[in-house]
Amino acid sequence: MIAGGGTGGHAIPALCVADSLDARGAVVQFIGSTAGIESTLVPKAGYTLHALPLTGLSGGPVNRARAGLLFLKALRRCRTILKEFRPGAVLGVGGYASAPAVIAASGLGIPTFLHEQNSVPGRVNRFASRFTKEVFVTFPAAAGFLREATPVGMPTRNEFFEVSREEALERLGLEPPVVLIFGGSGGALKLNLAAVEAFRGTTPYTIFHISGRRDFARLCTDNLRHKIVEYEDELWHPLAAADVVVMRAGAGSLFDVAATGRASVLIPFPYATGDHQLHNARYFTEKAAAELVLDDEVTADTLRARVEGLLNDKQRRNHFAANMQSLATPEAAGTVAGQLLEAAKVTTGAITIDQRGR
Repeated sequence: MIAGGGTGGHAIPALCVADSLDARGAVVQFIGSTAGIESTLVPKAGYTLHALPLTGLSGGPVNRARAGLLFLKALRRCRTILKEFRPGAVLGVGGYASAPAVIAASGLGIPTFLHEQNSVPGRVNRFASRFTKEVFVTFPAAAGFLREATPVGMPTRNEFFEVSREEALERLGLEPPVVLIFGGSGGALKLNLAAVEAFRGTTPYTIFHISGRRDFARLCTDNLRHKIVEYEDELWHPLAAADVVVMRAGAGSLFDVAATGRASVLIPFPYATGDHQLHNARYFTEKAAAELVLDDEVTADTLRARVEGLLNDKQRRNHFAANMQSLATPEAAGTVAGQLLEAAKVTTGAITIDQRGR
């Protein structure tokens, strides 16, 4: 059983682990939130999802009381689900649904695990880690916040390692050199507006700009080589096509870029919990794999200068790209899956393979 989600940064690594488990013959199901992205991604991937109505603890006393009540109901529901499904192990991946599932599993004597994606763990995983057998972390720095933590890296979709640049350029119809700009699944308004201003008119390079659905309607450009799209489901294609990437510093996106090995300009979201995006970014910049620009330094002029600085310096760009690729973790999903299977064998004596959770 895999529990959690909320954002793509939680749900996508979870699906990578699920696919690795499925490939080894294990039955996999999910517990998630009705409001999280997993409510779409998990069924689309073919897995059973038990969706629970959950919400965060932010807001006033009434909202917190409601969140607490929903949590208690979720805890009871998770116990029922786990008793029915009888998993050999449970993995929490963060997000609202992670904690009640992990706590319920621990109370039932089921081995529980967590995967923490960011360099600074969120509140849910810090709390849930008290009930786990082991915590897997993406960034070594996160081990300092969580007990029994083992660095494994970020589970990443195979497509990021497999796609070729030639295939990507042809599929997207882009003329190199290519600059990719994206702010994560939710978009990034400041980055979007700066990019439109920075690359207006004409450029001797192509801009492939993924705006996010929220900001798309308010963006336009007169640059014929500046292509703005709302969303790109198969992000591995624009990444493979790119010479330079300009992006926020969500953990999942960073390791997607690492898998393709591209020079990057990282602009961390300044209001991320625990400033974790800044810490994520510094893991890469300290290893000479990317450049760092703080959010309050972002203007049209600085953005264009950073992009053209990398485009015009092939040696530096290639150095960044090679260092970025060296930080990829292609074995992460398999490592986590292997540990879950080992725990399940001890618990149940064997892995159930007579029916799929698909």
